[in-house]
Amino acid sequence: MLETAYEDMNVRRMRSLIRSVAVALSLIGAVAVATAQTTGTPIETAPVPLPPEKQAIVKEHVRRTKVPIAEVGGPVTVGMTVPATVELFALPQDAVTEVPTVTRYKFLLMHNAIAVVEPETRKVIQIIQN
Repeated sequence: MLETAYEDMNVRRMRSLIRSVAVALSLIGAVAVATAQTTGTPIETAPVPLPPEKQAIVKEHVRRTKVPIAEVGGPVTVGMTVPATVELFALPQDAVTEVPTVTRYKFLLMHNAIAVVEPETRKVIQIIQN
């Protein structure tokens, strides 16, 4: 009878150990899946240029306000990175209300054009002829 009690106790310990191992393995698997989902290559979305009607609003805003001409030290082209020393200005609210994805864009004024800039990367995404 004593042997049977020890066997029952060992069986319960073994079952408990097996459950603990199973829980630990499932937690490890869940962490691995979560890590795999968050460490992939990020998908970059292309910048959305302003449509013609929004460009007209930006042009009018520049005409009404006294935005200084930026000194970049050369021609500004789409794709170039604007130096950190160049001040960027917020787009007028009317230019971005219907296109919420472009609210973060800023601009700088050149002698003959307006450059729309993505401020996080400081890359020029569009040139609006003035």
